[in-house]
Amino acid sequence: MTNNPTENSAPAQSGQFTRRQVLQTGAAGAAAVGIGSIAANSAASASPLGSSKPANPPINMKMGKEAFQHGVASGDPYPDSVLLWTRVTSNENDYPGLEKGQTTTVKWEVATDSKFTAVVTSGTAKAEPSRDMTVKVEARGLKPFTGYFYRFITIDGPRKGQTSPVGKTRTAPAKGADVSELRFALFSCSNWEAGYFSAYHDMAKRGDIDYALHVGDYIYEYPRGEYTGKTGSVRLHEPANEIKSLADYRQRYALHHTDKDLQAAHASCPWIVTWDDHEVANDTWSNGAENHQPDKEGDFIARRNNAMQAYLEWLPIRATPLSEKGHIYRNLSFGNLVELNMLDLRTYRNEKPGFTSARKTDDKSRTMLGSEQFGWLTKKLSTSSARWNFIGNSVMISPVLIPPLDPEATKAVTQLLGLPEEGMPYNLDQWDGYAAERRRVTKYLLDNNIRNTVWLTGDIHSSWACDIPAAPGTYPRGGVAGVEIVCTSVTSSNIDDILKLPEDNALSHTVEYAFTNLNRHVKYLDFDSHGYTVVRVTKDAVDANWMALGPDGKLKPNQPLHFAKAASAKWGEGIHTSNVRINPADHSAR
Repeated sequence: MTNNPTENSAPAQSGQFTRRQVLQTGAAGAAAVGIGSIAANSAASASPLGSSKPANPPINMKMGKEAFQHGVASGDPYPDSVLLWTRVTSNENDYPGLEKGQTTTVKWEVATDSKFTAVVTSGTAKAEPSRDMTVKVEARGLKPFTGYFYRFITIDGPRKGQTSPVGKTRTAPAKGADVSELRFALFSCSNWEAGYFSAYHDMAKRGDIDYALHVGDYIYEYPRGEYTGKTGSVRLHEPANEIKSLADYRQRYALHHTDKDLQAAHASCPWIVTWDDHEVANDTWSNGAENHQPDKEGDFIARRNNAMQAYLEWLPIRATPLSEKGHIYRNLSFGNLVELNMLDLRTYRNEKPGFTSARKTDDKSRTMLGSEQFGWLTKKLSTSSARWNFIGNSVMISPVLIPPLDPEATKAVTQLLGLPEEGMPYNLDQWDGYAAERRRVTKYLLDNNIRNTVWLTGDIHSSWACDIPAAPGTYPRGGVAGVEIVCTSVTSSNIDDILKLPEDNALSHTVEYAFTNLNRHVKYLDFDSHGYTVVRVTKDAVDANWMALGPDGKLKPNQPLHFAKAASAKWGEGIHTSNVRINPADHSAR
């Protein structure tokens, strides 16, 4: 079931199984044992973190004569400002990660028209080697909920006078402003080697998306050929090694930013992002990762800091490094319609339990959020005056249990067998591995009558629509604490890829049926498609459309996507499948 010999995992330690091992054995056993998250693990590597400045540039990243080879982007919109991003390639030796760039001054401009005859604000900034020649500025003094065009121009250096591609951005509605409709695109899990990014291209050409959310696994850390797709590597990673140094992470982001579909998606609207594990290493937790062996790969915190620095350099995010007492969990407001809370579910969490110690999921001292982020989130939810509370959430919060149990009725059995009180999870790396804290979150929502929470999630390389039950074993009795919309992967492997079967095969359908039959709060599940999700929010409802590639569509560039499924959640109610199509041509709020 692996793509090549190097993809076989290292032996699990301390009774734990990696998520890929659970997937592979679980798929074969179908409903009997369930399926683990499809995000992969890596074999142990013998190379240390190494220097931040490799001696040689990646062989497949040739620097041309253009200054703006990595496109432009905007992000984290406020009512009066937005972040603008680009990278300057200052000379032919200015490979990302090498710090051989020449400090270059760029002018940035924001206008109401694409020809820049009506510039509303401008300024200058420096691209410097210490930041890998990336530029991130805040354009201030803008009008709320207004569309703008932006660009960069080099005004000194060897490539003086060059102009970047033009990007489109949009500010957020003013706080408390009456907003009738917003549209978000939800992305996750874009593995370069597993396929082409047609999902990004589809979003860019729609023309109706106000803001894009990427909820994790923007890149993958694996070496070339280790975690690919059904047919092996579709295109090759740079650098070729597993990324660990600052230069490595910078070069992996640079590679992604050479993709024309990703460039088009970033240039089409503001992005709001958070990380999951593969931006550092598989199954990351506060002090380590499954895919990091300190005795062979050096200090984990040093590796994590390298990864975080590159992330903050290469993406348009309002955040400061942890070393400066910063964090990336943050709140953005969109008038009276939506408050969006973006979470960080990796930096503060405890290590996940192993399957042989799954009862630890009920340990009240274990955390996913950390105490400060937990307090921040609950305060934001309780003080929000918006019609809807959205939560950008990198791993599933909806329980997926085999089977869900009534804690009171089965208490004696679970204690005798050492099982978690709500049932056995299939993936201990998501919120199921931190069930006690999830119960604290759901109890808070129900106790405070917060009935408008929508969790927007990725990670699991499959499409889900779920109610979040107060007690999964007695659902729907006990109440619903919110709903969850899970997007599939842009390219990363799902069941049919790993088992090398056609999409919509009998085994995938068997597992989908088993999971939805056992977990009645799961209203929709598709294990095989790739793509993204369009989320439309109005005062009365949140609608989701899953947009999917055709069979093996990720293996070729510029492939069309089609409508796959719809689900809707009315205010104060659960989610259900629907026939609601989100038409790009009828965005009434613009």
